[in-house]
Amino acid sequence: MMRLCAAFTVCCVSCFVADSQAQPAAAALDRAPRAAVTFAGAGSLRARSAEGLFERVAAVTNQAVVVQLQYGTDLGGKPILIQSLDGGQVLGNAANIALGADGSATVQLRMGASEGLYRFALVCGDSHTLLLFYASKPGNPSSDPTLLRPASGG
Repeated sequence: MMRLCAAFTVCCVSCFVADSQAQPAAAALDRAPRAAVTFAGAGSLRARSAEGLFERVAAVTNQAVVVQLQYGTDLGGKPILIQSLDGGQVLGNAANIALGADGSATVQLRMGASEGLYRFALVCGDSHTLLLFYASKPGNPSSDPTLLRPASGG
């Protein structure tokens, strides 16, 4: 009986391994949005999220930014939930934001009064992403070279 169980186990494992190698995994649908962030009078930048996170963006305490989000068109018309997790503000009517038919939405965000990280959660359909800003005091920018910084201009 032990031999029969062992043979059955080997057969099942062999079939599973062969089947998993023969059928490539379906490519995961990329639901990560892109963002264009505009800083009033201080330039702009473009960012893309990876694995649910945007790169950290340099900002100033109490600074307001405009973020143009671009999702895939398959999410067009869907509502988007935007929530501040660290004391920043979502300006305007955050409860009634929906993507346009082209998958885009424009939101306004404001950093808080304290230096530090400000996270804004974005949920649209099955896409869950965090916008990340690191706010420094005016006139005392962070020297962290990993922060994305806006290009000059507007």
